Amino acid sequence: MAPRLSTRDRARLREDVQYLNLEEMRTFCKKHDLSLFIHIERVDGRLRRTSDRDRKDVVLNRILAFALDGRRDGPTVYSRKVVGNGPLPDSLTPRVRVRYGQYEKHNPVFVQTLKDLTDGAFRTGMIARLVLRDFWTAGTAPTMRQFAAAWIEATAAHTSPRPEGAYLVDLARGTAGDDWKEVRVAKASRALEVLAHLV
Repeated sequence: MAPRLSTRDRARLREDVQYLNLEEMRTFCKKHDLSLFIHIERVDGRLRRTSDRDRKDVVLNRILAFALDGRRDGPTVYSRKVVGNGPLPDSLTPRVRVRYGQYEKHNPVFVQTLKDLTDGAFRTGMIARLVLRDFWTAGTAPTMRQFAAAWIEATAAHTSPRPEGAYLVDLARGTAGDDWKEVRVAKASRALEVLAHLV
């Protein structure tokens, strides 16, 4: 049975893991057989691993669930109904559905359609990807209109950096000094040491 941590130590671990980089997360996940990649459902019902890494916050929650509670959460799975079979159509209307594999941030028609639906506000980037992944994880391929509306809502709600963006969080707090890389390494090392002790 894994050692128990106090409430304070659990909170500290939850903060420290935000400083793990991709290689550190990858090493831990590989060692403990935790999924780092998104999976899609095939026609025969079996799962296929994609080359797309899951969101950092999802992977960190998976690591914490395993270390703190002994729970082995499975991968993020997109059902076959949200997976695209080919590119978006040449002519895009607000009713066209955006499926996994069809987010074309360099497609001028795609971007312009979304700009038209958001009064020119739409921008490609992290928020757009997060919005789509939330739809796909929930088993929905949104229409262009639904995507645009959810993007507006998510953009308005994004008033501060997400916790897993440790550098941006520290920058917003005013604590990201010239020694930030050393601070990151120290906090990540402390997190890995506690995780190793727990598992």
